[in-house]
Amino acid sequence: MDVTIVGGGTAGLFLAKELKEKGISSIVYEEHKELGKPVHDTGIFSKNLLEFIPDLKKIALNTVKGARLISPNGTVVELAREENEAFILDRDKLEKNLAKGLNVEIGKKVQDLNFKSKYIIGADGAGSTVAKLGGFPPIKEWLLGLEYEIPNNGTHQKELVELYFGNEIAPKFFAWIVPTNKTLRVGLAVPERAKEYLDKFLKKHFGKAEIIQQIGGQIPIGWRDEIVKGNIALLGDAAGQVKPTTGGGVYMGMASAKILANAIKNEDLGQYVEGWNKKIRPELEHGLKIRKFFDKLSDNELDRIFALLQNEKLRNLIVEHGDMDKPSALVKAVLGNPKLIGEFLPYLKYLW
Repeated sequence: MDVTIVGGGTAGLFLAKELKEKGISSIVYEEHKELGKPVHDTGIFSKNLLEFIPDLKKIALNTVKGARLISPNGTVVELAREENEAFILDRDKLEKNLAKGLNVEIGKKVQDLNFKSKYIIGADGAGSTVAKLGGFPPIKEWLLGLEYEIPNNGTHQKELVELYFGNEIAPKFFAWIVPTNKTLRVGLAVPERAKEYLDKFLKKHFGKAEIIQQIGGQIPIGWRDEIVKGNIALLGDAAGQVKPTTGGGVYMGMASAKILANAIKNEDLGQYVEGWNKKIRPELEHGLKIRKFFDKLSDNELDRIFALLQNEKLRNLIVEHGDMDKPSALVKAVLGNPKLIGEFLPYLKYLW
């Protein structure tokens, strides 16, 4: 076997698929007894994912055109396009689709790195066993994500995601309400006490709602300083290839998998590091700056920024240039507008 991939999530499976197309043999070891279970994320993916999975629409539970952003004092900003911007999926269906035709062994928990393959890939999530066994540097910052799925009684639009901001709601991140076809996924991410914050949020907005299922997991904020050691490479959440602005890692994981597959074909993992530093890391760095900026704002400052967002020209700029996976486009658009820089001048100190 040429490549051993530890972790049967989207990044690991997509890498195996890419390798197969290049004629490179691989085996995927997944510790759980069913692909896609337990679920660890909300299942909202931007239309950019069509770049990697053209038939994504076939497994979509819902599509959304944008988001309603709600500030601490209740100010609402709606950002939406005419066309669909994101898909709401069942993660298990996505992973089972990716696994078709691949060499996958489920229920296999890896406890050492004694494999005979030429390359070992750790695609085993945020708490990566491969990273620990391989002596990789740690991820320095984490958030705890928690989500409840509840019935949708027709109270929320199916075309919009709702995001709630505020230090009393979800400090250092946000809370969300995401509509599927028949349910709502209600969750948040915080540094600690996730259940306490989510229970409070749920009670405020839904009273005594029926909880159909609960999911949760760690969200890395930032990446490992090394993603390759010898013949071992880290991929996806294991490498910290997660968007600091949304906590999502599927698109970045797949984009990184494409780079890694080419590096393996060329028998040079250094090309993976080079490609990551050139194509993926810069977007995450932009996202991290945005995340740190919002982390430092008080609720009053957040409310003032939402007041600025009532400006139609600014909203149109965000709608035109905003991208869930590529924040650099919006950053460049804002920096290219002197009037906007003047509006945000009092807050620029938080970028450093």
